[in-house]
Amino acid sequence: MAGRTLLAAIALLTLPFALPHSAISQTAPQVRNAPDLAGIIGAYRAQRATDPEGCCTYSASVFGREVQFHVFDTFEPAYEAKNDRQMIVELVPKGETVQTWTRMITFSAFKGPGSAPVSTAEMQQRFFNTGQGCEVANFSRVIASGRLANGTEYNLSSNGCGSTAAGGYPGAVSGRGEQFIALLLRDDQNVAVLQYAERGAGFDADKPPIGDAAVEALMSRFRSIAFCRSKAISGDCSIAFSAR
Repeated sequence: MAGRTLLAAIALLTLPFALPHSAISQTAPQVRNAPDLAGIIGAYRAQRATDPEGCCTYSASVFGREVQFHVFDTFEPAYEAKNDRQMIVELVPKGETVQTWTRMITFSAFKGPGSAPVSTAEMQQRFFNTGQGCEVANFSRVIASGRLANGTEYNLSSNGCGSTAAGGYPGAVSGRGEQFIALLLRDDQNVAVLQYAERGAGFDADKPPIGDAAVEALMSRFRSIAFCRSKAISGDCSIAFSAR
């Protein structure tokens, strides 16, 4: 597993839910690194050169859902892994890597845990409110939650730790701060997480780089985030946060 964020370490190393044995059995992951994604990266760069405002859109079919969101700034795909039970895509700014990133967009999806007998609020806490990988107490605060018109539940949270621990996850550096904003989407079977992360100097847990009041404005940069059962993207299956 090559995810180099606190969320990836938490979520992909072990799913924090009781699942039937059939759901735990998984095929070997198919992995693509930056060289394998050169065609997509080239297309992003070409589109940004001619239409920076229109570029770029991430779109994929994931476990029976059509996923779509805007990829802002110079973010481009750098890593992808998937099998029959879970998948992860990591995007970093042009010139950065999945080892050296200062900012990262991650989309992860998990087949099965949406049916777990826990509330979405409890699921959010199990995913993100953990001290694994932290030298000091971490934080996990809910910013917004609700239900889309098609029944998908969502939970938007601000999470992280002001000082990561060496060895807390692959590439972790002692004393470095990491914060991630996570939008958890849950239907009756599956769970998906769209994450924006920043890491740099350590910080106090009550004074993270992205304050709670700025979270929705940051998420508005993804524009309309779709999580739909068909290719017909609509307001019933998408969410957009305010830039205020």
